[in-house]
Amino acid sequence: MSSTTTSIPPKSVTIIGAGLGGLTLALALKKNGIESKLYELRDPSYDFGGALMLSPNALRMQDHLGAYERIRTKGYNFDTLTFMNDSDHKEIGKYYFGNKERYGYQALRIYRNVLIAELRAMVQEQGIPIQYGRKFSHIVAEDDQGVTFALADGTEERAEILIGADGIHSKVRAQILPDIVPAYSGFLGVTFAFPASKLRLPSPAFPMPVSIHGKNGAFVMAPQNADGTEIFAGRQFTYPMQERSGWDALLKSKTELVEMHQRDMDEWSDLVQSGQEQISTPDVHSINTWPFHTVPKLDKWSSDGGRVVIVGDAAHAIPPTAGQGANQAFEDSYSLALLLGSLGSDGVDLNLRGALRKWQEYRQERIDRVLVLSTQMSNIRLSEEEKRKLPEEQVWHEEEGDPLAWLYLNDVERDMKGVLGEKL
Repeated sequence: MSSTTTSIPPKSVTIIGAGLGGLTLALALKKNGIESKLYELRDPSYDFGGALMLSPNALRMQDHLGAYERIRTKGYNFDTLTFMNDSDHKEIGKYYFGNKERYGYQALRIYRNVLIAELRAMVQEQGIPIQYGRKFSHIVAEDDQGVTFALADGTEERAEILIGADGIHSKVRAQILPDIVPAYSGFLGVTFAFPASKLRLPSPAFPMPVSIHGKNGAFVMAPQNADGTEIFAGRQFTYPMQERSGWDALLKSKTELVEMHQRDMDEWSDLVQSGQEQISTPDVHSINTWPFHTVPKLDKWSSDGGRVVIVGDAAHAIPPTAGQGANQAFEDSYSLALLLGSLGSDGVDLNLRGALRKWQEYRQERIDRVLVLSTQMSNIRLSEEEKRKLPEEQVWHEEEGDPLAWLYLNDVERDMKGVLGEKL
């Protein structure tokens, strides 16, 4: 593959994957004067399932793109996750997912399908095409002008730049780093949703979302619709590695998932039991499993020629415990669009390859800090016995001051000016 000295913005970019990261990238590219088109394997009616947390660092970018006001009222707005002892329901700490006074935005818990539908509507309104049922196969050739790639149906296409926003099992990443395989962490999340009215709350003022900690780990509950009438609940379990067929079989085995949640019910408070009971009732829905996978730290997020780039989970899968997976994918996409749109502008002397290297360094520094935070949040959910085996710094503790300002108050536009060497 040939190197490139191009230092002008591409006229058009091709994106593999029309999920959250790909859609945000398309909108951000448009904002920076670059057209794009998306290829998506799944049918438009595919159910992505579940909900996700959006924190101020992501919501600020969605606000810049015009999406925030469209989604703000379609999910549950909140500030903190409260940590609580199961034995006496005393508060043992708080974790800020957002706060308007501190960070400009409350956190937003929203259904993934609702968020994707809004972003796809915006993409359509802006005339950005999505081709569904199109599966990326491989790179045919890359040169100074672009990349030729093949789809699974045998057709070949041409792109100035090809960006893989195609998830943890990325086919695009395999073209850059064929030996990288996602690693299973040993932890499995099992989650479900049910009516909030089914909970036996100690008082009407009981805080939500909440992470209730007992000797066997943590039971997390969070409202996830606009009026808080539906509750997401989940636990983290240690579970042996499975092949894809094994994970598929587990998801279909409601009996085993119910047993996992209810095997120790008599060791929890009545409140937690009222949540555990729901997984076996007719009102339960959205039962889901989430094997926590990670991607090893990658040497490069782009091809040697700079014409193939990866973002989001394709570049850095992040465990869900700090709620930063989608948030960091949004940061990737928004910052990459700024970078591509700035090539060749006054004060930017970097060529495409050099700019991508500096962008990756900037993003990797933040990802490294997020991974530390995610590990701390994962570990706080372990059983008391498991936590005792860990150094104190590997478990999240509420600290004085504002230990999350670095995460929630970042200014991506300012950051990228620094990355590109522009005058601030």
